[in-house]
Amino acid sequence: MTDVLLKVNDLKVAYGRIEAVRSVSMEVRRGEFVGIIGSNGAGKTSVMRAISGVKSPSAGSITFDGVEITGLPSHTVVAKGLAMVPEGRHIFGDQTVEDNLILGAYLRGGRAKTQLAADTERVLDLFPVLRARLPQAAGSLSGGEQQMLAIARGLLSRPTLLIIDELSLGLAPKILDLLFPVLTELNRAGLSILLVEQMASYALQVTHRTYVMENGGVLMHGDSETLIGDPRILDTYLGHREAS
Repeated sequence: MTDVLLKVNDLKVAYGRIEAVRSVSMEVRRGEFVGIIGSNGAGKTSVMRAISGVKSPSAGSITFDGVEITGLPSHTVVAKGLAMVPEGRHIFGDQTVEDNLILGAYLRGGRAKTQLAADTERVLDLFPVLRARLPQAAGSLSGGEQQMLAIARGLLSRPTLLIIDELSLGLAPKILDLLFPVLTELNRAGLSILLVEQMASYALQVTHRTYVMENGGVLMHGDSETLIGDPRILDTYLGHREAS
């Protein structure tokens, strides 16, 4: 068993004649919490769409758990143990919270009902507010509650790697202060996580390593603790310089 869970090599993603991602390479090792930061238009979401099977890359390769998954449809990718919480959450608003959770586990079918019930209890323990909302239409939840539901739904597929695209989008800092510790707890329990995040200050505090994307490519990468003190990160993404 290789230590590298996800390996992206020389990935390119295009929309017609527009190349959104150019020669991106990155990896996530087992048990890691890896971040990707960058401004709007940097290509972060396009990389995630290619990895999760939503968008076929124009070149390059993606290997997950030792198997190439380049160009495979998203339902096949999920079945292999890779789940994504998409940007904007994309919950089923006209369905109940409980139905959304059930849909998260659809690939597991009717098998292992006892394990599925235990997993459902676990995600409800992580996000207690959802327990009281189970019969409620998911579209009536607050933005923070919808993000909790999107994460819980992803977890119910029992992923080996959970990708979260733009966790902070549209959420107040007090909600983020609740969500980021949950992700840290999940990672400590053994779940590998790849987090795409515009809020660099949050991402760099919780991740082990971070890739910085700019103009469709990887500008730099390294240990998150080191990048926090990098003058280029301080100026561009954290909004201040180190004291001289």
